[in-house]
Amino acid sequence: MKNTNKIVASFTGVVLLIAVVVAVVSFRAFSRVTETAEARKHTFVLLNSANELMSALIDAETGQRGYLLTGDKAFLEPYLAVRSRISVDLKALRQLCLIIAAQKHLDALAPLIEAKLAYLSYNIELRRNDNMTAALASVRGGQGKRLMDSIRTEMSSFIRIEEGALAQRDAQFQSNVRYLFVVIVTTSLLALLFAFLFVYFINRETQYRLKNLVHLETQHLLLIQEETNKQLQQANVTLQISEEKLAVTLNSIGDAVMTTDTEGHVTLLNPLAEQLTGWTQEEATGRPVEEIFHIINEETRQPVTIPVRKTLVDGTTQGLANHTVLIARSGSECAIADSCAPICNRNGQVVGVVLVFRNVTEEYAAREYAESIINTVREPLIALDQDLRVVSASRSFYEAFKVNPKETVGQLVYDLGNKQWDIPKLRELLETILPEKTTFDNYEVEHNFADIGKRIMLLNARQIKRRLGKERIILLAIEDITERKASEEALTKLTKMKSKFTSMVSHELRSPLAVIIGALDIVSEGLTGSVNDEQKEILGIAKGNIDRLGRLINNVLDFQKIESGKMEFDIRENDLNEVLTEVHKSMSILSKKKGLDLRMELEEGLPKIKFDRDKLIQVLTNLVSNAINNAERGSVTLASKKENDVVHIRVQDTGIGIPAEDIPRLFQPFEQMNDSKGRKKGGTGLGLAISKEIILAHQGKIWAESEVGKGSTFQFTLPLKIGSL
Repeated sequence: MKNTNKIVASFTGVVLLIAVVVAVVSFRAFSRVTETAEARKHTFVLLNSANELMSALIDAETGQRGYLLTGDKAFLEPYLAVRSRISVDLKALRQLCLIIAAQKHLDALAPLIEAKLAYLSYNIELRRNDNMTAALASVRGGQGKRLMDSIRTEMSSFIRIEEGALAQRDAQFQSNVRYLFVVIVTTSLLALLFAFLFVYFINRETQYRLKNLVHLETQHLLLIQEETNKQLQQANVTLQISEEKLAVTLNSIGDAVMTTDTEGHVTLLNPLAEQLTGWTQEEATGRPVEEIFHIINEETRQPVTIPVRKTLVDGTTQGLANHTVLIARSGSECAIADSCAPICNRNGQVVGVVLVFRNVTEEYAAREYAESIINTVREPLIALDQDLRVVSASRSFYEAFKVNPKETVGQLVYDLGNKQWDIPKLRELLETILPEKTTFDNYEVEHNFADIGKRIMLLNARQIKRRLGKERIILLAIEDITERKASEEALTKLTKMKSKFTSMVSHELRSPLAVIIGALDIVSEGLTGSVNDEQKEILGIAKGNIDRLGRLINNVLDFQKIESGKMEFDIRENDLNEVLTEVHKSMSILSKKKGLDLRMELEEGLPKIKFDRDKLIQVLTNLVSNAINNAERGSVTLASKKENDVVHIRVQDTGIGIPAEDIPRLFQPFEQMNDSKGRKKGGTGLGLAISKEIILAHQGKIWAESEVGKGSTFQFTLPLKIGSL
């Protein structure tokens, strides 16, 4: 044991030392890889922004030419877009640029782009004033081309500098990755080597200890064997004397057991017999059985003769009459059922009597209670024996099916009501339940009765074993569900009509909404005349409410599909982080308007999983928009993480939070929560309910956690492998 502890301690120390060294080296290598990756990512973003800026200028110039040639204002859209955001884009590009040489080219770009836009604006203004001659002359003058060539030159120089920096960072990244790989391989080899050494030394020590233990255990077993042999020899004599009585007693045991000798004196009481009679084994031994086993008739209260003497004389088993009561030593009483059998030796001579009895007080009470239940239960109920004959039936059975009680008990269930109950399906079920089953539930049987016509009945059966013997009782519950089935069919028809009406109305509302939205867009863009700020605000409010109405229609249609089970899914393999990034980008405008920071914490390297892309975007958009609306300050975080066999998605805000009592209602349809001032929040109350159904359909889970004043977190999971939908 000491050697083993030393080995374990030594190996533990060495492993800890190596682990510390490896951890430090790995951390430094990983940090270098992470820093290089971030730099490469920053350069890619910078180059992409530069290319987008250059592409936007080219589109603006092309649109200006189209407008000069056709006079169609639609060609001016790229120019207007560039003019409205060029200063912001240049500023953003300037902030991203970290190389001084590249920054100089950006500084040179600003006045060139400003001159280019002024030149485009001048030509556009000439065309608006129908001065086509001057506009064409301006274009032919070549100023626009010279400006664009200068812009291209500066931008190309800027891009070359950044691409050179990117190449250096790529080389550094590859070097860092190779270094990290070498660290990992070296660590793995060292760990494997120490594992082999550890197993070898432990195995050697274990083999040595095992040999010692086997030797000691063998000696111990030999000593035990010698002692056991001595005890067996001593017990053999006693066993031969008592085995005859013991065998008979064990074969006769029911519940309480009492034995006597040939004189009718008590020789044995088992614990249950002691409990029922109130006498202990020591007290009862040698006393007459009549003194210990005092029984009377339940009705007459007169003593009942114990058949011990008759059993001793005749050598036959005797039984007591029914309704027998045992009076204990304390005076307490209990109803019993018993039998009295002879004890014979190997020569057939009667050497005593064994009394076997049990307390049946509760059994009698239970029987009376069961009969009272059968008589008071609302649904028709029949108790059948193992031959399928009626033992008893409830009053509701007689009243419902017009069967005479006097002609029911003892009859086959198939013969009731002049054989009206000879239903093939019922016969098959009942004849099957005895040998194979113990129950059947909710079987519907349709039968045309001669007196009450065609009925639909719901059958439920339970099999009950009696305590003594092999008899079985079958409880058959019969419920006439004809009217209920008719009501269910009517309700199903009404539900289908409601779904059809909802779908029709929702679809009919979409057409006029599309026209209204189009008209608002035309007015708000000034295509029908100038629009002042106040009018734009009013148009924005109108469009916002129309958008809400559109979402309501879509939610109602989705909820109707969920209710009817007709929602279709297009399950394909998708990149989850790509979808999360798309949602982040689309919701960024809304978060910026509220002054919130919309963050992403995505785990890299997530495997592609199967899901319906559009419906998952619907769920994410709903959760993120809710988070933005609830967060009056701070941030909203959109995160992903792989955990075991699922991917975990989290939407967290730093908003007002949700009271604990409201959380169970969040995913219920048409439930609207209150805000911090007790006012109802906007929305249809369907978004979260629909989101829940979509996630459940993907075999995932969705839930919410919140604390008032500290924000809320909505989370859901998607399995890495999804079953068939």
